[in-house]
Amino acid sequence: MGPGLMKKILLYLLVLYMAASLCGCASASFSSPEESMEILTIGTADIGGTMYPVGKALARIINQGNSRITVNLSASNGSFTNALALENGEIDLGLISSDIAFSAVNGQDAFAQKPLGNLRIVAAVYPSLSNWMAPSALDIRYVHDLMGKRIGIGPQDSATALTARIVLNTMGIGSGNSTLENCSLEAGASKVSDGSLDAVHGFTGIPINSLSDLSSRFPCTVLQYTPEELDSIVKENPFYYKDVIPAGTYEGQEKDVDTFGIKCLLCVHASMDEELVYELTSILYNSTEQLKEQHPALSSMSKEGFMYDELPIALHPGAERFYKEKGLLHVSAP
Repeated sequence: MGPGLMKKILLYLLVLYMAASLCGCASASFSSPEESMEILTIGTADIGGTMYPVGKALARIINQGNSRITVNLSASNGSFTNALALENGEIDLGLISSDIAFSAVNGQDAFAQKPLGNLRIVAAVYPSLSNWMAPSALDIRYVHDLMGKRIGIGPQDSATALTARIVLNTMGIGSGNSTLENCSLEAGASKVSDGSLDAVHGFTGIPINSLSDLSSRFPCTVLQYTPEELDSIVKENPFYYKDVIPAGTYEGQEKDVDTFGIKCLLCVHASMDEELVYELTSILYNSTEQLKEQHPALSSMSKEGFMYDELPIALHPGAERFYKEKGLLHVSAP
């Protein structure tokens, strides 16, 4: 065998070896897909409200949308707790109301000593509306009629409780002339049912599970605001906007009830991988019809601009890139 033929044979064997090595590497990289799984946790709120089932619906849709992503649920006290947990790396996704998100990023109110500048938005997912409910037997029609009553205002430091205090303060109702009790929405509804509270407040997507359950047990009234009260609340709190609880939302509710609301946001930490956030945004944007079927509060996501317009803090770069590529954003979010 001549030296030229020997070199050709050696070269051929070397090429075969390199090809086999490359195939082996490729096989190894896909043989264990769990190594590239993204396991995320989403912070919600107590199970009696809307955040928990909404978080569950979002997790289900994301899990179905990409087999490499698994989202687990974490119940909490709501927006305030979720903002802190995101900053501290205890959760990966968090449902946070717009007012809490703005205060956190800008160092206002409860965040004055420690701003949380790393919060970013993936999408607005549903509006939180102010709902007050009392037994019809008490003959209470308006929120201002709660003066001197025992009121469940929501979990400590939650958006529900903070909003209740804002509302009641505008009407001169406080701990000096009424009983204001911090409790979960589920516990508040239960206490109204057994007579230890006269009314309960919820500030989340409608219908609120615990209030639906309450109105199904005995006749209840969804309390109203006067037009002047709504004007005052919205004027003094620019994140709020006027909205309506449609007739039939709760059993026995025959008429629309004017109220106010605010957007609830799906937030992440600014450091989350841009491609991962892009994928999460894509899944949610392309699944709005399925999300509407999962929970009625999510129907707003299919409305033009709801997910990405008029937001109180900045979008995450991954989300912003997705919306821009879709031609939905023409300027940067705040």
